[in-house]
Amino acid sequence: MRKLMFVMLLLGILGFSVIASGCIGGGKTTSTATQTQSSSQEEQKIIELEFWHGIEAPENQKVLEELVNKFMEKHPNIRIKIVNYGAQDKAVPKIMAAVQAGTPPDLVWLNPAQTGFFAEAGVLAPVEDFIKNDPSFNKDDIYEGLWELGTYKGKIYTAPFDTNNLAIYYNKELFREAGLDPEAYMGKALTWEEFRELARKLTRDKDGDGEIDQYGFMVPFGRYEWTAWTWEVFLWSAGGELLDENGKPAFASDAGVKALQYWVDLVYKDKVAKLSEPNAGYKLDDFFAGRVAMTINGPWNFPVLKEQNWLDKVGVMLMPYDKRIATNIGGENLFIFKTTPEREKAAWEFAKYIMSPEFQVTWALKTGYLPVCKSAAEDPEYKKFLEENPFIKIYVENLQYGKARPPVPQYPDMSAAIGEAIEAALLQKKDPAQALKEAQEKIMSLFGS
Repeated sequence: MRKLMFVMLLLGILGFSVIASGCIGGGKTTSTATQTQSSSQEEQKIIELEFWHGIEAPENQKVLEELVNKFMEKHPNIRIKIVNYGAQDKAVPKIMAAVQAGTPPDLVWLNPAQTGFFAEAGVLAPVEDFIKNDPSFNKDDIYEGLWELGTYKGKIYTAPFDTNNLAIYYNKELFREAGLDPEAYMGKALTWEEFRELARKLTRDKDGDGEIDQYGFMVPFGRYEWTAWTWEVFLWSAGGELLDENGKPAFASDAGVKALQYWVDLVYKDKVAKLSEPNAGYKLDDFFAGRVAMTINGPWNFPVLKEQNWLDKVGVMLMPYDKRIATNIGGENLFIFKTTPEREKAAWEFAKYIMSPEFQVTWALKTGYLPVCKSAAEDPEYKKFLEENPFIKIYVENLQYGKARPPVPQYPDMSAAIGEAIEAALLQKKDPAQALKEAQEKIMSLFGS
């Protein structure tokens, strides 16, 4: 029955993906096996791969292009075509549309929570098989916990690309205006009540017209993954879990209700927080404009903050906590899709490069993402970088409090159900208990009897 439900789910996604496939432009570049007979012997040795990603920051895209070019210089027989698939929240239907059309990407940058879905669909070339057949690769150099994120049913399917976590950005200048010492909050974790009071002090009607011009905090709003991902931290902090010990949904617990009620109260009862734009809680427009003093975000904005001379203006606190300090381990994994033995082998060469200190040190220094391999973290240049950039160092230290989304095939549907519940509660269409209960009931059948 469980297998049947998954097949039905997959068929539904594939049906939608026929529409979504229009978002992917151009035809698929094939390997040299399909080139015309007029191609030279030298040209036929070149393997062309497509690498899809959803990196938004232009600065980070530029760094990626530079590093990919370095790889191709050292591997002249492998050409990498970089394709930006757009918002990561909407990537799965696009990827499955390409798979259905028989033109899957060779490599995909995607959050590891999708590992179980694609593994169950049978479209991945498992990373573990490459590791077992490649004595040149040192698996132990990668942090063990990151391998676990790409593991499904005891087998490693996807490889770590980068990692990060969530914390609170705060505007130091607005803290000073409120009579607060901004440096005293760097790296600090406040209780939910302490955070509520802090947000109250930072909420102001600056022009005296009776309308709030500056809110203390911005609550992520919308039904997509960013909203669910950030809310999961509050669920864990309250002592709850997404799944119980039997692997069944458990987010509609007392802890879940408490976590969602906290968000609702900050907006409507305490009036110290505003909702983000729909499905855009990660954007910094309101933060930069001074409309909010605190917002949830990650280390990946380091190059943006640096370029706009904001690094000295932004402080970082850990996420507020109820029963325990928590954060959500983020970052992306590299998914290798089934194509041909030659292309899969070339894709593995690229994956090894991604996990090497050569890539990881540069990627970490220039983007703010955290390295996935121990050798990169121990690199003298990176250590010096951390000492000079407390903004990033706090995120590194925050990893100790991290949890991760379960890489089960039902996660995309669970996330969507949670997102709909959060949206309904924040619009005050349903109370948190009702919204979460209905969301949990909606997806329970996907997890079997």
